[in-house]
Amino acid sequence: MTERRLTLTSARHQPFNYLVSLKVGSTFLRNLTYVLDHGKPYSQQEADYPKSLHSRALTREELMREVSFFVVRDPVSRFFSLYFDKVVGTPENRFEFITEKLRTHRIFHEGPELTLEQHRENCMSLLGFLGVRLRRNNGQKINPHWSQQISRLGAAVEFGLKPLMLEKLEPQLLQIAEGRIEGLEAAMGMVKSRNRSPRPVEIEDVLTPKVYNKIVTLYPADIQLYDLVKTGWEVLGHPPDIKL
Repeated sequence: MTERRLTLTSARHQPFNYLVSLKVGSTFLRNLTYVLDHGKPYSQQEADYPKSLHSRALTREELMREVSFFVVRDPVSRFFSLYFDKVVGTPENRFEFITEKLRTHRIFHEGPELTLEQHRENCMSLLGFLGVRLRRNNGQKINPHWSQQISRLGAAVEFGLKPLMLEKLEPQLLQIAEGRIEGLEAAMGMVKSRNRSPRPVEIEDVLTPKVYNKIVTLYPADIQLYDLVKTGWEVLGHPPDIKL
């Protein structure tokens, strides 16, 4: 019987493998992998960059011998990244199909100088939109920008990948690497783009109990997973074993 393998994004010449979802550090890890492969940061002039990402199909035993991990993000922070980047962000980043739906069917405020109350109403409208999309996907794949993180991670947990937290990604990655990734710390310092969406207001000022409860309702499993990983790192000081 052929041994099962898991396909992950990998550095070309380093024992470095990861699975990551959109809005969960994907830009940082993509650019870090590029630096590890090329010894320099990615330049926007290199149009072939998306094709240069490397992937490998590895067995559990092979993954355990290397630095293999996945990343989780606070679902609240992930939701606001979607809102600030794809809904009220710059025109080149914005998902116009979302804004059109919100204009047509829900309350939606536009403009550079929105009040806190207008941002809150926008967030509730976006959460309503996401709720419909998550419930009624008609058998199609859910957009990875708002799909549940946990939906992609079953195989990662089964194959023994280490769980890391996005907000502690760099120190935690250095810890699990244990010196096996040549030049890792220097490469992190060379990464230019982390794709942090500009925030016209602070999350804490927009996050009413009503908004928070709606996020929890839509992403309960992600909330639980994030809490397990966060608590495990805080209590143990190393990646916890996760069972899904």
